[in-house]
Amino acid sequence: MPPSRSTSGDRLTGDLARAAASWLSFVLALGLSGVALAAARSAGASGDALRAVPAAVVLAVTVPLVLAAHGRSRWQSVLGMRRPVLVLAGAALGLGAAGLVLLADHLAGGARGFAVTGVDVPVLLLWLVVTLALAAALEAVPEELALRGGVFGGMRGHLPGWLAGLVTTAAFVLAPAAAIWATAQLGEWLGVAVPAATFAPGGQDPVSYAVLLAAFGVVLLLVRAVVGSVWACVGYHLAFLVVNRLLLGDPATTGLSLRTGEGAELLVMAYLVLTAAVLGVVLLRRRGGRR
Repeated sequence: MPPSRSTSGDRLTGDLARAAASWLSFVLALGLSGVALAAARSAGASGDALRAVPAAVVLAVTVPLVLAAHGRSRWQSVLGMRRPVLVLAGAALGLGAAGLVLLADHLAGGARGFAVTGVDVPVLLLWLVVTLALAAALEAVPEELALRGGVFGGMRGHLPGWLAGLVTTAAFVLAPAAAIWATAQLGEWLGVAVPAATFAPGGQDPVSYAVLLAAFGVVLLLVRAVVGSVWACVGYHLAFLVVNRLLLGDPATTGLSLRTGEGAELLVMAYLVLTAAVLGVVLLRRRGGRR
């Protein structure tokens, strides 16, 4: 017997509520992390210890709330928490796309193209360990679980895939602005002086930042659609962050001295586009095979 209309409606309402709860959990975690960061800074924390504070808060708040909202029976089917080893596949995809783009830039740019000019191995290894740990806790794990897991997974059974993806990407782009508001409100309620914040970190142009977030969000959805596991999204997310921070970071901190031509930020968009093209072809071939 097919499910009644009321049963289907209840299921839709429940899934959309869980998707919304996933996003709100992540925004709340970001808001709390901003307050915790301000409090830790005023207490004299600095360096990696200071960076660890928001990372610990976001991970500790987001993950339990999202898992609780969806229930254990939905962790694999809806959240996509299948086969954690697929984090390596996502990372390989991200590193491969970035490597191809950087190699092409090097070959096309001659003396002005991308090149490694120096390596401090101990500093680089330490930087990689710290960066991977902090990026996983602050960004990759909570963001992917909440957005490509909870939001997208909660909606895709009721909405067309493209619409569920559009809503998920919009939620991803709006999360930083919502978190800024949450930080301001929580700081006021808790009596913590919160520094002024902007939509885009590090003084970046808000429009460019929003475009980058949207492109990144689309690629991560394609990773989820092709691989079927949110762990692959975590791996790609980590690879993306590490490459970007090496490419645009301070050699004294990263241990890797690089030479790039003008507009190095365009290389970031280039390997996102390359990844999207490859995954798009895979999806089209799959659909063609099903027909």
